[in-house]
Amino acid sequence: MLQGFRGGRTPLLLLLRLLSLLLAGTFLAGVVLANSEFRHELESNLEPFKGLLLGLFFITVGAGIDFSVLFGEFGTVIGLTLAVMLIKATVLLVLSFIFKVQGSDRWLFALSLAQAGEFGFVLLSYTVQNHVLPTDIAQTLSLVVALSMFLTPGLFILFDKVILPRFQKTENEREADVIDEQGTVIIAGIGRFGQIVNRLLVANGVKTVVLDHEVGQIENMRSIGIKSFFGDAIRPDLLHTSGIEEAKVMIVAIDDKERAVELVKYVRKTYPHIRILARAYDRGHHHALRCTGADYMISETYRSALALGTQALKDVGFHPFRAEQLKAAFVETEAKSKELLYQTWKESTEDNKFNASYRELFMQLEEALGEAMKGERSDKHAKSERGWTPPPKGYSDVVEKLQAEKGDEN
Repeated sequence: MLQGFRGGRTPLLLLLRLLSLLLAGTFLAGVVLANSEFRHELESNLEPFKGLLLGLFFITVGAGIDFSVLFGEFGTVIGLTLAVMLIKATVLLVLSFIFKVQGSDRWLFALSLAQAGEFGFVLLSYTVQNHVLPTDIAQTLSLVVALSMFLTPGLFILFDKVILPRFQKTENEREADVIDEQGTVIIAGIGRFGQIVNRLLVANGVKTVVLDHEVGQIENMRSIGIKSFFGDAIRPDLLHTSGIEEAKVMIVAIDDKERAVELVKYVRKTYPHIRILARAYDRGHHHALRCTGADYMISETYRSALALGTQALKDVGFHPFRAEQLKAAFVETEAKSKELLYQTWKESTEDNKFNASYRELFMQLEEALGEAMKGERSDKHAKSERGWTPPPKGYSDVVEKLQAEKGDEN
């Protein structure tokens, strides 16, 4: 061994083995650090180089693939690729059954991980270097790995277009529930918005009937004791059994924007006596609901965004009174232009609702908002804002004096 060392072969072998150990150690260190508290800092430091390193990796892998093998053994490569993906997907499906993954998630889990994976290139290169596999077999397997990765987007398309719709259709095509009660308020949609409305009404003794077309949402509500019925609120028979003829209010909180507009249009035409309150997703949906007959519309994010913006003003140094006044000025300025925006939207063509006239009007609104924020409030004692008008100077001294006098009398 000493002679070999002096001859020069042993240092080279030791260096190669040391390099292999360093590579393995680097990989293990990366795995450990990826699950530590330092992972976010590491990600931010590596982010500028991630695309470059990925590109370099795949260029290196692609340069090492002999595509003449693909054309020479096309049937073998395709067969091995399909076999690998089929076997791996089968194993993953079995695991999903064992760990009780439900519904379409089971197929998504199996199909998304059915490919061989880019680490296969590293393993194949390592096996060739250590004479575990012949070069020709390694080249064939490299093609199998590459082809399985190439086919993975097709599996996602298969899932979205074929598998997922079947599960959704199976879940939502069951028979509608028998509605055995009627209420003063009918709520269509019991998602994150509708359930809060329902809880507020029920807590104040208002009788509600809740309808939703999503089986999962109905089951979630029932699991926490909220009574709700499965069924499409657009169906006339379900509205009839819900007691819409005697109901006073219809609340539309359906997630599907088009179906919400369709429901408002139908209820307004068929039951003109009922008051329709609707949740809007955005300004365009707000206009569409109003145009089809809704009595009151509210954007689901408007009030919460105002509250958060007001808190941000307070946090950056605005006095709480001033922040509330600015919020009120913002709402008032928007309210003044709401009607004009709606009329411009209504007069536009169906395929170009947000045309140049609408955009110009919206820009004018932004300028008006800027002017309103800069100026002082002229009506500081308006009834609607009295709670946010700061007390006059010396007010606290007067209050303390009155309290002291009252204490002396006692």
